Amino acid sequence: MSMITFSENHESTLVAFESGEALASLRDPRGEALKWVYSLGAIPTSHVVVVGLGSGFHIAALADLDPTLKITVVESRESLIPVFRSQFPELQDRIEIAVVQNVQDIYKADFFQEILSSRSYVLSFNECWGQNTQFFSEVFAALTGRSVESVKYHFEEFNINIKALYLEQNKLLSLKDLVPVVEASVMPENKKQIFRLLGELVK
Repeated sequence: MSMITFSENHESTLVAFESGEALASLRDPRGEALKWVYSLGAIPTSHVVVVGLGSGFHIAALADLDPTLKITVVESRESLIPVFRSQFPELQDRIEIAVVQNVQDIYKADFFQEILSSRSYVLSFNECWGQNTQFFSEVFAALTGRSVESVKYHFEEFNINIKALYLEQNKLLSLKDLVPVVEASVMPENKKQIFRLLGELVK
């Protein structure tokens, strides 16, 4: 497991490092976070899930953007959490942090069920992923329904054979990848038609 350390910058705020790599801008972490938040545009839901905690400045900026927004952070590096809680005590009751060590555990988590029921917005802040880019990419794919395993989870009730999708495991799946699988399935014709229409819309 990689080592997490912290360094105080010129503003006397702590920036996390993973194996020597900063998990936020050392010079201007707040400015970097604000730039990310402003790039998001309007948030279409009341609940967002952010993949990656890092130094936490992006989470604080997101919370400042909308005081009513419910935020869940998915993180695997537990040692980041106490420093985040200490550095942003005002967010103690607003930010839920879900520690995930295995992508498969996501499907059993309460926050995943909330994503499904409330159609939560899933965001990523790649700058804080550090040495865990592959893992967090898989988490993001699972949460957004764009991994083979998440497709399997969502389509289980239709008994669809998704073996062909296992050839696409190293990329984020799109509707274009799913349509041929749906067409070859025993899914009712009226449901297939929905996928055909969606496929036409995203061309």
